[in-house]
Amino acid sequence: MARLSIANIMRVTILAALRGLADINTSALALFTDDEPVVSGYGTYRIYLDAAGVLTDFGSSSSTARLAEMIFSQNPNILTGGGYLVIIPQDQAADAQPAKIIGSGYFDLTTLTETDYIIRLAIDGASQNDIAIGTIDSTSLATVLTSLNNAAVTSAGLVFTISGDIAKAKITLSTIATGAAKELEIDLASTVAWSGTDLSPLVGLSGSATGAAAGVERVKDAILRTMDSIGYFGIIMNKKLSDAILTELSSFVQTLDKLLFVSSSTEADIIGVFKDLIDASYTHTRCLYYSVSANDSLDFSAGYASRGLSINFDGERTAMTMHLKEIVGLVADTGLDQTVLDSAYNTGVDIYADFGVPKLFTSGINSFFDAIYTALAFKLKLQISGFNVLATVSNKVAQTEEGMNILKKAARIICAKFVKNGCAAPGTWTSSTVFGDPEDHIRNITEQGYFVYSSPIALQSTTQREKRVALGIYIALKSSGAIHSADILCYIEA
Repeated sequence: MARLSIANIMRVTILAALRGLADINTSALALFTDDEPVVSGYGTYRIYLDAAGVLTDFGSSSSTARLAEMIFSQNPNILTGGGYLVIIPQDQAADAQPAKIIGSGYFDLTTLTETDYIIRLAIDGASQNDIAIGTIDSTSLATVLTSLNNAAVTSAGLVFTISGDIAKAKITLSTIATGAAKELEIDLASTVAWSGTDLSPLVGLSGSATGAAAGVERVKDAILRTMDSIGYFGIIMNKKLSDAILTELSSFVQTLDKLLFVSSSTEADIIGVFKDLIDASYTHTRCLYYSVSANDSLDFSAGYASRGLSINFDGERTAMTMHLKEIVGLVADTGLDQTVLDSAYNTGVDIYADFGVPKLFTSGINSFFDAIYTALAFKLKLQISGFNVLATVSNKVAQTEEGMNILKKAARIICAKFVKNGCAAPGTWTSSTVFGDPEDHIRNITEQGYFVYSSPIALQSTTQREKRVALGIYIALKSSGAIHSADILCYIEA
C-alpha cells in the first residue's frame, strides 16, 4: 500500500521576505571632474574608500587626486557616516546643449489676437535686439508654432516649442545647438522703445539660460546622466564654474534631494553670484570663500563637504554643526579682515578664519548647513521607511486605524532616531501651528521631542478611500538647535 502524503494533515508554506529599499546614503559624495583618467576602461564612475586608488586612476598631479586627499584627510569624514567618494569624469566629447527658457505657466494661446509681436533678447553676449515675430495665427497649436518659428527667429538660432494644447499651452524658447556655446537672455526691464507688442510676458517667458558647446560635458548634464545609476548626496567639482552655469546648476540642484558645495577665491563673488544664489533661496547650494588661490578654494569645498557629510544618522549624539570646525590640510585664510567677514556674514557665505586657531565661520543667512542637511536626511529616511512598510508586508496594510498606526509607528522610529543622534530634542513648542489635541501635541514635544498624528480614519473621504490613499500623517519635530555664540555680562564689585 502506498504511503499517503503528510500534506493531507499538515501543510507548511515558506514565504520569502519581500524586499524593501536600502537606506539613502547621506554621506556619499560625488566629485565631477574634467580630468581624464590615466587608466583605460575607467567606465562611467568608480567608488573610492581612500585616496590611493584615485592617485592611481588619475595621476598624482591631477586636481582630482588633490581633492580626494582633502576629502579623506578630514576627521571625521564621509567614511564616518558610512559614505564613499564616487568620481564621475565628465564626457569629453558631449553634444552641444541648447540654452532653454521654459515658460512659467500654461496660457490660452487663442488670446494672442494682436499683431506685430516681437521678442527682445541677446544671444551669445551680443547686444539686445528686437526679433520680429509678426502676426500669430491662433487657429491651432500647429499654426501658432509655425507663426512663432518664422525666418527671423530661426535665422537668429532660436526655436520655439509648445507643450499642452491651444487653450492650455506652455512655451519654451531654446537656442539651436550647432556646436557653439549659446547664451540666451530676455530683458523685460529695458528702457529702449519697443518696436511692437512684447510677446515674452504674454506667454510667461523671462530670465536667462546658458547652453554648452560641444566638448566637455556640463556638470548638470553629468548629474542627469548618472543620478539613476549611482547614489550620491553631496556634489563638488574640480573647476570653478562661470556665474551663469553655476546659477543654472544651483537652480537644478535645488529640485533634488542633494547638496552642492561651491567655492571661490574672488572676493567680488561674495556680493555677486553668491549673494544672487542666496537671494534666490537656493539653500541646497553651500557657498564658500577662500581668498588664497583658486585651487585652495576648491580644497576648502572638498574638505568642507567631507567634514559636513560625516554624520551617521543611525548613531547616538552624532549631530554636529560646521561652525568653528577645522578643515584638516587647510590653513586659515590670510586674506580675511573684518570687512570681508562682515560681507560674508551678511550674505551667508562660509569662510575659514584665524581666531588664534583656524576655524570655520558661518552666519546661517542661507540657513545653517546642518539644518539643511538634517532636514533632507529626515525627509529621505521618512520616505524610505514608509515605502518599506508597504513594500515588505506579505498581505496588505488595511485602511483602518490599525493600518494607520503601522505607518505612524514607522515614522516614530525615524523621529526617535533623530532624537537619539542629537538632531532633535525634547523642548518647548513655540510655533502657533499645532494639530490633533493641542495638549497631546505640546506634551509629546516636551517629553519626546516629536509628535506624530493622523485624523481618525472615519473622517476619510470616499474619494481618497477608493484611491487607497492613507490619511495625511502630520509630524512635529523639535530641532535641538546649536549654540554658535554667546554674550556674557559681568558685574564686578570692589
